[in-house]
Amino acid sequence: MNKSNFFLFALVVLLAACNNSGDQNAIVAKVGEKTLSWDELKLVIPDNASAADSTALAEKYIEDWIREQVVINQAELTLSDEKKNFDELIENYRRSLLTYTYEQEWVKQKLDTVVSNQEIEKYYNDNLQNFQLKDYIVKVKFCAISLENKQTKQLKKLFYSDEPSDLVKWEKFCVENGASYYFDEDTWMLWDEFIKQIPLEVFDIESFLKRNKTTEFEKDNNLYLIAITDYQLSGSQSPLSFESEKIRTMIINRRKLDLVARMREDLYNKALSEKSVETYYSK
Repeated sequence: MNKSNFFLFALVVLLAACNNSGDQNAIVAKVGEKTLSWDELKLVIPDNASAADSTALAEKYIEDWIREQVVINQAELTLSDEKKNFDELIENYRRSLLTYTYEQEWVKQKLDTVVSNQEIEKYYNDNLQNFQLKDYIVKVKFCAISLENKQTKQLKKLFYSDEPSDLVKWEKFCVENGASYYFDEDTWMLWDEFIKQIPLEVFDIESFLKRNKTTEFEKDNNLYLIAITDYQLSGSQSPLSFESEKIRTMIINRRKLDLVARMREDLYNKALSEKSVETYYSK
């Protein structure tokens, strides 16, 4: 029996013996003065695990524990007492965590998350310089269908039609014929997001958008139909409808900051008025 197999065999025997005897304090491993007991080890081993799985889990946990303890021991021996003193660091972390948790609870109870369209529009108009497009955006309608489908002519007729009733028929056709499709007349889409969905190769995006209201092409045995219903060029003023959700989030975040600032100021003034604060210096 090689060393590895002997270890596994010994470990199985140990685990079984500890489990049967009920000795939860049996030592499984030791590094210096630190020990790993069966009571700790059994927490990482599911009750319904097989003998092989139990052995594998136990072996991995013991090895990781030993490796960690070896490093800790070396750190204890090598580092000076000053460098091993984390009391101040721990206390600072505790204070920060305590403050953060209280502020989050306060915000959760007090924050008004309703933002009106008027507020969004006002914020947009007051900060127009901050809303410049860094990418091209489009409002687009597209679909893709297998070239093996014999009704592509009917699909094209519905796709290019301006009749509202044909739009409904087009969507119904796509569903019934397993064609992928997209159309949301009110939603802007980043060009990069659009191009991830359609294998369209465009080297001059601005020129393409200005010259092509509709495009169709074949690739990988599929027919692709595209209609650009609106677009905005990179570097131009970003439309309000594209920025509205971002503005809503910014307004709510500003409210959070203001709410926390007011809470801190109120607590400070309350402590002063109740004379629960004492200072021992003169200005």
